[in-house]
Amino acid sequence: MKAKRLPERAMTELVEKGKLKRADILVTRSKGSLLGWLIRFGTKSYWNHAAMVYVIRNPELGYDSTFIIESGGAGIDIHNIGHYFGHPKKYDVGIKRLEKEWFHNDREDGGLRFRRRVRGFALEEIDDKYNHRLIVGIARKILRQVILAAIFPWLRRKETSQRRARMPGIARRLNVNAYICSGFVQWAYYRGVGKVQEETGDTDDQKRQEVIFNPEIGQDDSEEVLLSTSPADLANSDKLTWKYIVKNGVVWEISRQEDVDSVLKQD
Repeated sequence: MKAKRLPERAMTELVEKGKLKRADILVTRSKGSLLGWLIRFGTKSYWNHAAMVYVIRNPELGYDSTFIIESGGAGIDIHNIGHYFGHPKKYDVGIKRLEKEWFHNDREDGGLRFRRRVRGFALEEIDDKYNHRLIVGIARKILRQVILAAIFPWLRRKETSQRRARMPGIARRLNVNAYICSGFVQWAYYRGVGKVQEETGDTDDQKRQEVIFNPEIGQDDSEEVLLSTSPADLANSDKLTWKYIVKNGVVWEISRQEDVDSVLKQD
């Protein structure tokens, strides 16, 4: 399907018309942000932040809007999605979705359970260790990533395996792909799906493989590796399907990467 421009603003098209789902992934571009620019420069990506849909608008249950959960330097926050949709001069937003049948279906013992567990895990499993020790450590690594991207810009043009093999000694001792926001999303997906499998006795390892969006993750699924996922990893993952782009306040329904690229090039 080619990109389709929708007539209404994002809050109407996506929130009021109920087009979003729990655990949808948001990637965002912060306009006028120096840190955002540095992250985009360091990862050669249009995007610099990520979040996840937490609660869907449901007036009958008292939810008049959709809320997202995201991680930042201050810890874990839940915000009205209007924080992004309502400020087109400050943010562009992309929405991606895991559309594997086992995750996407609306059965109580199927997709609904997985999606609820992923977004619930993001909140329930947060403790002081994550909020403080990991956040501080990863924040330091973000600064190192930015510095290395500025000092060694040629690294951005290398494939991951080549880049790591040829890094100077000081660079090899640093994790140059450490992020807070997008790593939090990857961590919640991987751990949340794994938790459901443990609870149900599901031994299908393919499900966990299908929620690995960071190409760096192999046999090592430690917190540090999961949390090293970048916004670019989420945006580039072909395991996630593009659904919508909100650019300069205009909403596009979209599915193909070439159309995403075309929309993002527009002024």
